[in-house]
Amino acid sequence: MLIELLTERYPGMRAWLTQRLTGLVMAIYSIVALLRFFIIQPENYEAWVSFFQPIWWRIASLIFWLALSMHAWLGIRDVFKDYVPNYVVQRVLQNILVVLLWIYLAWVLWLLLV
Repeated sequence: MLIELLTERYPGMRAWLTQRLTGLVMAIYSIVALLRFFIIQPENYEAWVSFFQPIWWRIASLIFWLALSMHAWLGIRDVFKDYVPNYVVQRVLQNILVVLLWIYLAWVLWLLLV
């Protein structure tokens, strides 16, 4: 049944499911981040650097930002579809959004790898 819902016959179902799953990923990361923050309690720059030092935390942070980017793109794309009636303006806004999201992801990659 679920596989049938994800076919071309129901075009919005994949976007809906993707947005729900990315929201779940972000919620789990947020809970773990808060718990980790309250346990470690970084107070200065060196403590914050060591907070993001473990490779598993960097990977989790990267997964969070990927999920956030997908979630934002799907949500804002739907807002543009609903509230921007001019197709050309809609496309321009979507392209600006995509460029900004790629810039943000590159910035996060640079921060996590340096």
